Amino acid sequence: MTSKRTIKILLASVWALLVITLLGFAIKLLQDFVSTPEQAAAPPAVIQPPPKPEKREVILYFSDADASSLLQEKRSISLGAGIQSDAAGIANELIRGPQLENLSPTIPPDTRLINAYFIGDTLVLDFSQELQKNHTGGSAGELTTIYSIVNSMTENLRGVKKVQILVEGLEIETLAGHLDLSRPLHPDVKWMKKLPRTNSTS
Repeated sequence: MTSKRTIKILLASVWALLVITLLGFAIKLLQDFVSTPEQAAAPPAVIQPPPKPEKREVILYFSDADASSLLQEKRSISLGAGIQSDAAGIANELIRGPQLENLSPTIPPDTRLINAYFIGDTLVLDFSQELQKNHTGGSAGELTTIYSIVNSMTENLRGVKKVQILVEGLEIETLAGHLDLSRPLHPDVKWMKKLPRTNSTS
């Protein structure tokens, strides 16, 4: 009887010791968790202000008098506010037309740039219907219009290798029946000639 009682006491003691040990371990974990300094809270996200546009010199391409080549004209415009804004700035200057007397406009003056966005290395330009509707036609006129746009964009916008031209959000097969516009176009340097004198205006 005494032996059984002794065994029970020993078992109870071992059990109590085990419970105390586990309880102590749990308390230690809890203390470590509570006493560990909280991780520094992540700083609030800083909203970067949009880039501030600045005056930059760009090279625009306009037609010569007989639409046989593209000649360059330098002009200072505000750039740096993003691809859409920069493309619109260049397009608007092309629509305004040249300032040099020996150059001719390439885009109908009522044309508007509706949208511009990047896909990879391709700049997509969506023009209003006037680009096509009010175009004077002719193969030379069509080529100078398209490549004045393509060459001016690739010349001045970093990362732009090709230009896709849309009209009212839709792909068009051609502007005036001569050049395939269903795909993005690379610049065509054989159309570009430098003027002996260029200007830079504000």
